[in-house]
Amino acid sequence: MYLDNSGYGYYKGTEQCHSRANFLILIQDKDQDVCQKNFRAIVRKVALRQCGNFMMGVARIKNKSITISGAYGGDGLPISVDREIYDVGVPVPRELYDLWNKGGGWNSAGTEAITMRSWAHEVFEL
Repeated sequence: MYLDNSGYGYYKGTEQCHSRANFLILIQDKDQDVCQKNFRAIVRKVALRQCGNFMMGVARIKNKSITISGAYGGDGLPISVDREIYDVGVPVPRELYDLWNKGGGWNSAGTEAITMRSWAHEVFEL
C-alpha cells in the first residue's frame, strides 16, 4: 500500500504504472504459522506496473528482490520471506493485526487502511 502522494500513476501505452514511492509491505517468516506474533511490516520504495490484471513490482531488502503485488505486497496478505528479511521488519501491534484481520480487504486493503497508514508514518518516520 502506498503511504503518501509522493508518487503518481500514469499510463505507458495501455499499461498502467505507478512511480517509485514509499510502500508498506507486510511480511511473515516463511517457517512460522500466520499469527500476530509472526506479523511484521517494512517500508521500501516500490514502482508498480500492470502485469495482466495485477499491479506488480519489486522491492529490494537485504540485497534480495521481493516480488510485490497489490496491497501490502501480497494482494492484501503478508509475504512469506526468509528469516534474514523478516528480522528487518517492525512488529505490527496486536490492535492493527486485529483490524487487518477483520478489515474485509480481498486483493486490496480493507477498512484498516487509514489506521495502518497512520501507524506506518509514525513508526517509519515518513
